[in-house]
Amino acid sequence: MRWNPYIDLRAERSRAARATCKECGVAIEKGSWRAQAVPILGKPELLHLDCAAQRAPDLAKRKVVDEARDWPPEALAEIARFLPADAHPAPRSYQRTPLTGLSYGKDAYSKPCDYCGVECPGEPGPTHGHAVRAFSLSGEYRFHPVCALELAPGLALRVALEDSERWPAEVKALFKAACEGKVRPTPRSPWRDTAGIPKLHVSPSGRAACRYCREKIGKGELRLGREQLYGMRRSPVYFHVRCFCRSDDFHPKWLELAVVRVDRAEVARGRIEALGAELPPTPEEDDDVPPLLERLLALYDAVPQPAPEEGSEGPRLTENVVEIPRGFFTS
Repeated sequence: MRWNPYIDLRAERSRAARATCKECGVAIEKGSWRAQAVPILGKPELLHLDCAAQRAPDLAKRKVVDEARDWPPEALAEIARFLPADAHPAPRSYQRTPLTGLSYGKDAYSKPCDYCGVECPGEPGPTHGHAVRAFSLSGEYRFHPVCALELAPGLALRVALEDSERWPAEVKALFKAACEGKVRPTPRSPWRDTAGIPKLHVSPSGRAACRYCREKIGKGELRLGREQLYGMRRSPVYFHVRCFCRSDDFHPKWLELAVVRVDRAEVARGRIEALGAELPPTPEEDDDVPPLLERLLALYDAVPQPAPEEGSEGPRLTENVVEIPRGFFTS
């Protein structure tokens, strides 16, 4: 059973010889192909293509099987040579990371739009004369207002309704005219201002309310916990598993990561099986991979549960440290 914390692999030419591979620690030669591995939590990591094939074989296999358009043919051919014989492709939905927020780009420099490829900002006017910063689990993107409108109309309508002074009036008017009465505004992410690795555990009482639906989480129910940041003070917030699966920034890797780190003395395998009724339906595009529940159960069975050492204290919720058991990348 192989597992990795990545949601996408991107191919690019190494622009210098300064970067080192995160896997082997050897410098990546200038001009050679390298992979940028995007984790579910933390900053992207640079890898040699052969190291990427060993560290994230499922994502590499998906790129090869689908002949990904964002990978040059020579990079696909090179990484295919290093794939393990038993590698299985990752779900296609892993790479479909929704946009979770929009912000106005005040910087004056111009660069290609990540959607249409035209310079952004471009021709004066509300549709192409401004730059919109868009945020996702896979990173930050830059769009024309009209492109952002096509990709995330709910977020665009939220911008128009909030009527912030940070946005130009003509852009807000464009968003409002195109979306009002046609779509519902996207609510702000329930995960905003939270930090660290989500923890799947049993609710010890019925006092806490779900951050998403505002209803109480019953005693003994499984819940996802994460710490919210209030300046220097950290306060935990909780979610029903079903509510997290309905939020716009849901990604299966969040649940996989929570199951990898779950305390098996507290959460039995049967509790993971019972989550099947709360998980979203399998996307049509994931027709060649096992459903999410099967993947969660396989992870639960495969991850060893080490005995805690006396006097040792595990990572806090707010520590962005993903501890992967030994052998997960190679066996």
